[in-house]
Amino acid sequence: MNILLLSMPDSFEHMPTVAIRMPNGALTSLAGNVDGHHRVAVADLILVQKDVRATVERLVREIDPALVGMSVMTFQRKTALKIAHLIRSLKPDVQIAVGGYDPSLAPQAYMESGSGVDFIVRGEGEVTLRELVQGMEKQGDYSHIAGLSYRSGEKWRENSPRPVHSLEDDEIRLPKRDARVLHGYTMLGRQVDVIETSRGCTFDCSFCSIIQMRGRNFHTYSFDRVLADIRDAREHGAQTIFLVDDNITLNVHRFEELCKAIVAAGLNNIEYVIQGMTSAIANHGETLGPLMRKAGFKYVFLGIEN
Repeated sequence: MNILLLSMPDSFEHMPTVAIRMPNGALTSLAGNVDGHHRVAVADLILVQKDVRATVERLVREIDPALVGMSVMTFQRKTALKIAHLIRSLKPDVQIAVGGYDPSLAPQAYMESGSGVDFIVRGEGEVTLRELVQGMEKQGDYSHIAGLSYRSGEKWRENSPRPVHSLEDDEIRLPKRDARVLHGYTMLGRQVDVIETSRGCTFDCSFCSIIQMRGRNFHTYSFDRVLADIRDAREHGAQTIFLVDDNITLNVHRFEELCKAIVAAGLNNIEYVIQGMTSAIANHGETLGPLMRKAGFKYVFLGIEN
């Protein structure tokens, strides 16, 4: 089956576009977790903001997808629905799925008649999308797929939520960076990629939506898996790696050990970027800072908590 995964072109510009263009790591993770006999293409439309329509038309023509998945934030909803209509006009029999923060937290917005959407993947999508594609292959029943809402005739059916993944086993495989069909990811003039070492946070800052998305929890990948992900990103040309964990400094001891593991693996010749918690940096910076520097960490984005 041919599958096309799209992120939306809309962005909030904190920096000029020449300074930063980040890949959508969720899409490559989805691509890596679909069964391997499928052809998956990932396109971050933020890379073609001035040429969105022509790019979508070309990709639909070249890939001929049976399923198109779209990752959507709330401020991107209007654009996502427009793109869904465009895709439907180009290929009327295509199946369209949406996922990400907005469809997960406001699924009703995509259930209106004429939305063009067939499936809503709520919450973490790797296993849900894998099972959805398996269901499409068998032309079978979707009612058993946790985390999925789907159109059934004129009605929508909403399955039970999918519990957040513990990340402790190998069920969530490494991202498939080879699936990217657009290029130009950059941060301050260097090719950038993203990885994650953990998911979740136990705090409830007013500016953050992670609690609404997955509740109060914190789950971690093994260091072996993290180091393999770093190596894969480097092999695909990354000079800078943004660790997109929701709060990597929640467990400072683990982060310190990760810094040591990066050095021991000889992976400290890359620039690393994190987003962290001010209290963790303030309380542990005297010991954490030197370890971060030795491991190659160059930038820390701080959230000012309440």
